[in-house]
Amino acid sequence: MPRRQAGARPATIIDVAREAGVSFKTVSRVLNGERNVREQTRDRVMRAVSTLNYRANHNARNLRTQQSHTICLLHANPSRNYIGEVHLGALQRCQTEGYSLITEDWSAGSGGVLALRSQSRLAGAILTPPLSDDPDLIGELRQHGVPFVRIAPSESAEPGRDVAMDDRTAAGEMTQYLTGLGHRRIGFIRGASTHHQAGLRFEGYRDGLDQAGIPFDRDFVAEGDFTFDSGLAAAEELLDLPQRPTAIFASNDDMAAGVIAACYRRRIQVPQELSVAGFDDTPLAATISPSLTTIYQPSREQASEAVALLLEEIADPSDTPHRELLDYRLVARDSTAPPHA
Repeated sequence: MPRRQAGARPATIIDVAREAGVSFKTVSRVLNGERNVREQTRDRVMRAVSTLNYRANHNARNLRTQQSHTICLLHANPSRNYIGEVHLGALQRCQTEGYSLITEDWSAGSGGVLALRSQSRLAGAILTPPLSDDPDLIGELRQHGVPFVRIAPSESAEPGRDVAMDDRTAAGEMTQYLTGLGHRRIGFIRGASTHHQAGLRFEGYRDGLDQAGIPFDRDFVAEGDFTFDSGLAAAEELLDLPQRPTAIFASNDDMAAGVIAACYRRRIQVPQELSVAGFDDTPLAATISPSLTTIYQPSREQASEAVALLLEEIADPSDTPHRELLDYRLVARDSTAPPHA
């Protein structure tokens, strides 16, 4: 490959990828100091960095006349804790890559992102659930030529790049954890029906019951919308049952916090009289009392990976579906225990 001549524009991360013969994302991982890169590949990338005299802080500053370096994070999620984690992960990665990040609440729809595109001030967009499956928004973005990456969309043949985790398996693991403690009457609070993950977590709950040989009881399922208030109302419904659950698994941390609040009002001790579990492991989970047993969803990592995938899409558009699946883990804290005798 021909070397860059003196006086040419400063090298970009794309130039480094071409020089090293690796993907855009591999260069990003090397420059971010990530460990999951082979040493030979790392050496090749660093030689390319040296050869091209690449400097990351030149990446954004010197290409603005040719290409926007602003990314928009679109959200319509009622959980501020979740959105806060996603925002932080995307922001940190954008700063590393020399891009700016703006956010837009699409709860009621908006034309702001397309207006930004028309002014050539938007490089691409990241769609968070449930916008990841919004056909109207996706159609608009495609129509206006806005590159985008989706976080946690439903399984589909929709061309493009996305990043997700295995919500169903994770919810099944949490249910098995509760049955392993000895719980047989496990309540479940579903999330908003517009979110594909809410359905997957409910399926995982049922999987966990099946694996423990516990019959599914519709009375033990209450509807929520991922907000604290909906968790509080759902908990009141479950706790009013003639034979109430010994454990309640809410499909996000905000609703689980609502369950703990309902228990406080009724003077029900957690976890001595009722175990409570959540999903997401937002900062809320570790700060409420008792601290919440939950599933760690890699929200920051998903957002960071979404930025990396978006920059790949900008540099090398592709119609081939590509999904990055990130790991989760169960985090056991003080809100769960064996059922009261």
